[in-house]
Amino acid sequence: MSENKDQIKDVKEFSSRLSAQIWGHRFTDGQRGPEYVLEFLNVLRGTTYNFESPTYKRYKGAGFREFIFEGVKEGSKRNIATVPVEKKERLKKEMDDPEKVGYIQEFFRNLEVPLYNNNGKKADRSWYARSLYPLHESLLFFELRKKAGANAPDFERNFFARGGELYFLMLKYGTKDNYERRRFICDRFNNLLNQNKSIYHIVDNVQYILEDSNDGDGTPPYLVPNESNKEIPLLPTNDHYLYKNFAIELENLLSIKVDMYEMFQLLTSLISFQLVRYMYDRSKVGEQSKTQFFFDCMDGQLPQILKLSSDTFSQNELMIKQIFDEKFNESFHEIISTNYSDEKLTEWKANIEPKGHELLKLLGVNKLSVAKRKQILSALKKCEDKGDLFTKLYPVVKDMVSDGLKKDQLSIIKILLRDGGLGGFRAGSKYRYFMSDTFLQTLVYMKVLPNHDKEYSEFLQDLYEDYGFIIGVQQAKDSGIYEKSKLNISYFKKNEEALRQKLRQNGLLVEYSDATALIHNPYKSIHTHRSSEEAY
Repeated sequence: MSENKDQIKDVKEFSSRLSAQIWGHRFTDGQRGPEYVLEFLNVLRGTTYNFESPTYKRYKGAGFREFIFEGVKEGSKRNIATVPVEKKERLKKEMDDPEKVGYIQEFFRNLEVPLYNNNGKKADRSWYARSLYPLHESLLFFELRKKAGANAPDFERNFFARGGELYFLMLKYGTKDNYERRRFICDRFNNLLNQNKSIYHIVDNVQYILEDSNDGDGTPPYLVPNESNKEIPLLPTNDHYLYKNFAIELENLLSIKVDMYEMFQLLTSLISFQLVRYMYDRSKVGEQSKTQFFFDCMDGQLPQILKLSSDTFSQNELMIKQIFDEKFNESFHEIISTNYSDEKLTEWKANIEPKGHELLKLLGVNKLSVAKRKQILSALKKCEDKGDLFTKLYPVVKDMVSDGLKKDQLSIIKILLRDGGLGGFRAGSKYRYFMSDTFLQTLVYMKVLPNHDKEYSEFLQDLYEDYGFIIGVQQAKDSGIYEKSKLNISYFKKNEEALRQKLRQNGLLVEYSDATALIHNPYKSIHTHRSSEEAY
């Protein structure tokens, strides 16, 4: 292993490398649900709505965004975004009414996509890391980053777009055998993102006055292997059964006749849900059974139901911990096997200085606290041969980094659950699965054709068979949870009734009697001819 090329900088990078083997390069706990959607739309727009494109353009719009977010912080030193006086005067001069400048700023500022941190507070982002609802493609910009010493913010690929690139590739591979579906998805997004011409004209005018280019900036990044050996996004496999399912679900959602603002909320829910399923599925070790989601539809009112939900969440979390333990074990053995020799072991043991120790760098633990590094080196001193490194050193290193490794990756799942509206926690309770109104709407629009109905019990069973959702009596029995929990059947009946009521409140369920209720998708379809078989 070449120290210059392959040396791991720290545990965070080690975690990222293991994650890349399991899920792809890359997902990060710094991304929020809406950002996955924005990243994907940026990439799709940059390919001119073409899944066959090997590259995509990136749009910076730095001058326009600095104008919109004037007064917002810039970087960690608490500078603020400031539009040069001469440009501000030029705007006032070119507008029919000088007061329009303030109105335009306020209008677009109100289109900011709100992002929240883990404790529910609004994320404190610099102006160049903020985004706007894409009511038109001209409001799609790549997140920027200002490096130390730089005069202006610029692109940093690893900082933004990785999740969007991976989702783009999933749809690319998921539609490779269905050209009509691929074309529909591309055309539908092109239509949704180009309907609002008035937004485009305002943005174009402001950018022209500010001399802020809206052409693609910089060298287009590659999405596929290329002769120049440029860095590309990587999925662990290009052939996963979920990719086709994702494309079908997206087509179904895009079939309803809504505007881009409403579609954005639904897309956030859909894509977050899809990525959670993908991560769970890729985390299975061996022949594990279907992932289960027990949904608490009672809003935490019944402790027994809440516990069942949090228990299934914990089981799925344990699955992720196990796969990362397995990958850590493989990585440790590979690093030792690649670099070991009797002479090298003697050299490692002779150096007791934690700072800059070669083995600590190789293992990616050179940035742990001094006390932890000394513990690792103390275990190393007791090793007499290669076998000792696996029996005496490995357990110590694993204890030092395991929690940090898994915490980073578990956070990704929790953020997707929360932002997708299918999970979270309340003070004093553990994480559990539940359904927000938006997530419930997304499920209906995915599983029921526009302006069509589906029997409620059939809908619940579809969710169980397709996704492992456990809600009512039948699903509790089929999954074995009813027998295992020892709960009275009435608890599952109440949970099922609570969801039924929530659907009714959202205008998604029509009741004809206690025994008969139909799930209803109230929207018109933009598809002219499409059967239920084609939709599913």
